Amino acid sequence: MTKLARRPRGLRAATLPAIALLALAAGPARAQRPPELKGSPDKLAEQNRLADDYDLSRMNSAAVIRRMVKSGYLVQIPRRGYGYYVDRRLGRGYARRDVLYYARPWVKKFLVREGEHFADRFDGARFKVSSLVRTEGYQERLKARNVNAAPGDDDDTRSPHLTGAAVDISKKGMSARQLAWMRNHLVALQELGWVIATEEMATNSFHVFVRPGFGKATKPPLVRRPDADRDGG
Repeated sequence: MTKLARRPRGLRAATLPAIALLALAAGPARAQRPPELKGSPDKLAEQNRLADDYDLSRMNSAAVIRRMVKSGYLVQIPRRGYGYYVDRRLGRGYARRDVLYYARPWVKKFLVREGEHFADRFDGARFKVSSLVRTEGYQERLKARNVNAAPGDDDDTRSPHLTGAAVDISKKGMSARQLAWMRNHLVALQELGWVIATEEMATNSFHVFVRPGFGKATKPPLVRRPDADRDGG
């Protein structure tokens, strides 16, 4: 787990709502995966249903990601931020790995905000981001070596990473205290309705689907008019 020398100048501290702070303070130390973070087919299906409700389309190619970036529907994630960094091996061996360093704007908001909480709590430490947006081609590569990679056999089993609204956080290098904090923190965010989180034991990581309204009062998705355009996401 890497550390920072100090907070970047001018960065204001982001604070959680009181309800989240209370949940984090009151929650027990998590030495093991809490039941709230256990994965299931229903949990994967819920992420795909939410993606459809918010009209987030999937990235079937690198060209689609580039168009989405140009239109502002995806944003670049800095390789190093306050409290987090992106795995430099991300997409290694994939010909279009440059497009894998993007995500939805609210995912960037999640990383900035939660990275800051993590760094402030653990004396400038950073957690590692091991996955962001994926193309269908890259997902197929992962399926060959990752037992947790979503199969994509039907609409309910597609990978949420294809939408650009999911991020994986590696547990490697985290101390026991950092792991317990991250577990409590993700459970609290999930209870607020801001994320859907899973602790994947096989990949040694946390998978987090970030809802578009992250950081705001939870609202139902807008009902799309029959003639409305997709956001291209």
